[in-house]
Amino acid sequence: MDRASSLIFPGSRTLVNWWRQLQPHHPQSLWVGYLFVHRVEAPVFVQTVKPIEPLFSLLLQAIALELNPNGVIAATLQQRLQMPSVIVHRILVGMQEAGLLMQGAALQDWLLTDLGRHALQTGHVPVRTCERRVLPFMEGLDAAGQRVAEPMFVPIADCVGAAWQVEMPHRFEVGFLRTSVAQPCEMKQTMGFPSEIDALADDASIDAAQQVLVDRPQRVMLVLIQTNKELLGFSAKVDGWTVFDREPILRLPIIARSVWPDLANEVTVTVWQDAWRSWCRQRQLPANEVDACTLTHRPPRLEVQAPPRLVQRLHAAKSDLFKGEAWILVGEGYVRTAAVLALK
Repeated sequence: MDRASSLIFPGSRTLVNWWRQLQPHHPQSLWVGYLFVHRVEAPVFVQTVKPIEPLFSLLLQAIALELNPNGVIAATLQQRLQMPSVIVHRILVGMQEAGLLMQGAALQDWLLTDLGRHALQTGHVPVRTCERRVLPFMEGLDAAGQRVAEPMFVPIADCVGAAWQVEMPHRFEVGFLRTSVAQPCEMKQTMGFPSEIDALADDASIDAAQQVLVDRPQRVMLVLIQTNKELLGFSAKVDGWTVFDREPILRLPIIARSVWPDLANEVTVTVWQDAWRSWCRQRQLPANEVDACTLTHRPPRLEVQAPPRLVQRLHAAKSDLFKGEAWILVGEGYVRTAAVLALK
């Protein structure tokens, strides 16, 4: 796997353009980086609902009208529905097989089950099916490309990206999927895990061939912004530094920042100072004046309180800093924080 330091990141001019492109989404913060994504196709059990059959619905309503503590007599239903008794009996047996009815103490009596009462109230019944789903998981990596945390589910839609060769240390294990399925509902909601998936379909009832997991690993360049409501991710590519800003490929609540390591860990003052010194060094500004600056990060701005002499030098150089076009990327990992330099 490529180290973060070997990958290409956009420069200031590109960040300016991307920030302008993304203005319709009202961004408040900006991150740019690479995600290594496992797009895992796996068999899962899915809980859904479906409408009950119209004929069953009719019988349920009739039963509700005739219901007593001992149940409903089939003959009573036949009289109310004005249908042949043999047909009524077949329908009742079908509803019993569907779990909507059960027979009472007397064979001619029928009772509503809990499922039947639920169907009567809602018009729907829960259904559990087995499906093959594609679930994206993001690798948890340090700057050297070493896995430091289990892959985490992140709902990244299909997008432009490059395939990457998965080596043994980064193989996707079925246990990662089980962990995501078993996590609390609050965590599933935070990270957008499909709430209808309730289990991995790997029991004896599923054909062995259908239990095979297929991993399609992909490296994605992501431009991530925070709005006042959510986190939005947009696909980008290095060739031409293009960001596809029409539709986000990732949408998460802001609280997801707290469990996404690259976003949860605030950039330290020392890191901001090093980035500022590097920017100034490239412009051959005096180190003593640069070190005298005070920095304050107020996303998306890195506010700089500089001595008058340094401000004069920047004015003389007609620095982009005064146009709001001097952007920097901070960090050494795969996902880096962007900030625009601004004099206080």
